[in-house]
Parts: sequence; structure tokens; C-alpha cells
Amino acid sequence: LFNTGGNGNIVKDQFYVLSSRKGDTAFVFSQPVGNPQSTWSITHNLGKKPSVTIVSSTDVKVVGEITYNNDNQLTITLSSANSGKAYLN
Repeated sequence: LFNTGGNGNIVKDQFYVLSSRKGDTAFVFSQPVGNPQSTWSITHNLGKKPSVTIVSSTDVKVVGEITYNNDNQLTITLSSANSGKAYLN
């Protein structure tokens, strides 16, 4: 472990927390129960093509087709209209 820059030094026998400068980026999209759709268009602004987990409003994992429109938008196509959440990270 080497210090390549910063405001201090690494000291022997000390504990440190390491993280990326950007941090973990995530986004949760909600499709309301009163408005189920078979296509979910999501603008997440994460600047990447995130992994996606889809869960119905009854907390059951759902399989859908993910189309990455660009690094900030994607479309989920489901076999039938659903409400629930899409977890992106």
C-alpha cells in the first residue's frame, strides 16, 4: 500500500477505509402500482451502463429485456404490464 497523494501519510498499524473518488453510484426507479407498464424508460444519469435488478410491486424478481440507450438512459421491456422497482448500480 503506497500513498500516491493526499493530505497525510500512511502510518504503520493504523486502520484505513479505502474507496474510489467517485464512490458507489446507484439509482432506484419506481413504476407506480396505479400505472403498470410493459416498457419502463429510465433516465438514471449514472454515466455508465449499470447492472439492473427488476422487482415487482409484490417483491418478486422479474426478468425483462434491458436496452442501453446510452450511458445515462435505458429501457426495460417486460412481457406484461408491471409496477415495481428497478435497482441500478
